[in-house]
Amino acid sequence: MRSLNEDRIILMTRMASYEASEQKKLAISRYFRSDYVTFNMLKTAVFFTIAFAIIVAISVFCNIESYLSDFYQTDWYSFLRTFVTRYLVLMAAYLLFSFVLYSYRYSKAKGSVRVYQRALKRLISMT
Repeated sequence: MRSLNEDRIILMTRMASYEASEQKKLAISRYFRSDYVTFNMLKTAVFFTIAFAIIVAISVFCNIESYLSDFYQTDWYSFLRTFVTRYLVLMAAYLLFSFVLYSYRYSKAKGSVRVYQRALKRLISMT
């Protein structure tokens, strides 16, 4: 039969192992869901905008000759409307994906941390 100290040591070892392997989940659980999801969606929007600008710049540099030859014949209002529409549609799709992904990650981390918190309460009650 194990003593109370042995049970405590076993529980503490399991908890230390969980802390070492699941640090990211513990960090996520410190946030409110809305804060975590909103912050990550904001990061997603910033990085998407940067990536979109890089892709557009590469496209312009690869096709600079055709853009320059058609410069005066281009309907700029229609061109900008199409450009902005594509950007907004892609941004909305990407943000929707981001919302679903970070909501899922948060709920998964929160569930995992509940097990850790129960073990912590059991450890406290052992004293």
